[in-house]
Amino acid sequence: MKAITGLLGRDDLVETVAREARKGRHLLLTGPVGIGKSAVLEAVIDRLIVRRDLIVLHVHEHQAKGQFLEIARGLLESGLLKPSALELDADLDALNPAAIEWAKIKRSVNRLSIRDLTAAIIPAVHAQPGRVLIAVDDLTPVTPTLVAFWLAILDAAQLVACASAKKPNVAKLWWKLAEIEIPPLAPEHARAIAQTYLTQTGTLVESPALFIAHVVQQANGNPQALADLLADSSKERVVDKQRIREMRHAAGVRYLDFTPVMIVALASIIGARYLAIGTGDTELYVFAGMLAAVVISIRVFLFRGAGRAN
Repeated sequence: MKAITGLLGRDDLVETVAREARKGRHLLLTGPVGIGKSAVLEAVIDRLIVRRDLIVLHVHEHQAKGQFLEIARGLLESGLLKPSALELDADLDALNPAAIEWAKIKRSVNRLSIRDLTAAIIPAVHAQPGRVLIAVDDLTPVTPTLVAFWLAILDAAQLVACASAKKPNVAKLWWKLAEIEIPPLAPEHARAIAQTYLTQTGTLVESPALFIAHVVQQANGNPQALADLLADSSKERVVDKQRIREMRHAAGVRYLDFTPVMIVALASIIGARYLAIGTGDTELYVFAGMLAAVVISIRVFLFRGAGRAN
């Protein structure tokens, strides 16, 4: 998809983020899943990599241990981290970093705990202040126990990361990062991408205008949703009008959370029943019981629907 349409409609945004990154600021790209945070981050890295003195470590992993391993590998391959710091054979320290095969040492490094990896990574980064930029595709899963690690990273390295949600229990980390929200694609850009995709792939569509309008509406400005819809349509021999009308995608769609309403309703019903018992009001007691049955039934259907949507 990216090879065909590129980052159409994102050039100004990429340049804005790159400009802020060149100032040495720590940045956090935010937005819902599929909005294109990682694509923007990758484009920004391409613009920053021209600095020969800058070492960019791009972390693709989403889990903490995987992220630590990727950072350790990047530091090792760039020569900023000695193998012995990862409890490897000290003889490897004398080798050119390019001669060290990660595949052969990965298992040994993977045995290290996050604490051991932290003890190796932090000194290596602090030994090269201002030279390392760590780009993280997903910082959403960060936990309070890992905040100290990332704050220590911020003291000596630059961080540009993505997150689909900002957990309140790690606010101390978010405060250090300048937030840039990634907006949805403008309809005209989404239409241009869809048209380019159809032209480049040769997908046969019975009504191109109807198809593009429907796809743009369903994607709701979400690039991943747009890509999924277009890729799915390319599997059809011919996309007819019936197939167009059936195309759906849930990305970018917001759902109303009825949980607080249900809690208040159930609490009110329970309170009414206790009041009926206290006052001896049989009619109120029966009425509250009937309401409880209705609310519970509605709750079951709502959660079933939510399960299908997810």
